[in-house]
Amino acid sequence: MELGLRHLQVVVAVAEAGSVSRAAATLQIAQSGLTAQLGRIEREFGAPLFLRRSHGVEPTELGTQVVLGARLLIDQFNDLIAAARTRAHGGGAATVRLGGVDSPWISTVAAALRGLLPDHEQITYVEENSEAVVELVRTSRLDLAVITEHPDAPAPKPQRLVFRDLGVEPLLIGLRFDHPEAGRDRIHLAQLAEYDWIAPADKEGGLRQSLRTACERAGFVPRFRHFGADHGTAAAIVGSGTTVGLFPLTSASVPDVVFRPLADEPLWRRTMLVWQPGSPLAGVATDLVTMASDEVFRSRKPFLVLEPDPVDYRRYVNSPRPTAAPASPRRT
Repeated sequence: MELGLRHLQVVVAVAEAGSVSRAAATLQIAQSGLTAQLGRIEREFGAPLFLRRSHGVEPTELGTQVVLGARLLIDQFNDLIAAARTRAHGGGAATVRLGGVDSPWISTVAAALRGLLPDHEQITYVEENSEAVVELVRTSRLDLAVITEHPDAPAPKPQRLVFRDLGVEPLLIGLRFDHPEAGRDRIHLAQLAEYDWIAPADKEGGLRQSLRTACERAGFVPRFRHFGADHGTAAAIVGSGTTVGLFPLTSASVPDVVFRPLADEPLWRRTMLVWQPGSPLAGVATDLVTMASDEVFRSRKPFLVLEPDPVDYRRYVNSPRPTAAPASPRRT
């Protein structure tokens, strides 16, 4: 027997179902037939892919590697088919539905998408959280979506969707140029315990929860006093007094505001693009990811990692200080 894509689809279906009987129901074939087919597939691989248990099946070490590789190949195959269909039909649907959580990436992705599909109408939706956005993609109510995740607040990742990283960037503390702590090159969270904070907006995909958790680990509860502000308003509030806030590395320069990296607790934002593998837009999604990343980091030092961790964060904070907005002269 020569192994092919349909055999990999069988392996993935069994792994996702957790049992041969449930996989057979999903694939709409007889359980006995699936059992026999799985046995032939395992013989071709030369070793069992699953351990048979009383409650179902579990992948072996080899099985885990095969399932991971199979999912990647299946996604690539689906993208190939979708790209071919898009080109064959002159670009696919006339309307593109883009969604996401509140983030500067939304406008960047929207602009890149217009460049790739100039003849398509575009509709954009901003939702409260990544869970809501992912559900809209899963149920085909959105074609593409931009979601974020932060420490202690991972985004949902259903196996039937495709997720591609746009980038991971550190989050910086924003302070007025003459704030008592602004003279430090790097700031420990505990040094900000006595100051008022801008509460990250609820649409930031778990950032408020991440910040609160990090502050609690530093020994205090952040004193949130300003709520519901977008990035521009938050920066304006920070620039007017002693309130502090959390901002992404890609934040635009703001008069009277300086940005400082954290010295201890790594806080970061990972941004991802999500779509269905069979979407007509799957063929242009890779180009979209490349264009969006180039646009965001064109004039800034990129901080792109596969898995953000304290080592990567400390490597960043030990590098030269990021460019900040020019400070206004002190007023007398």
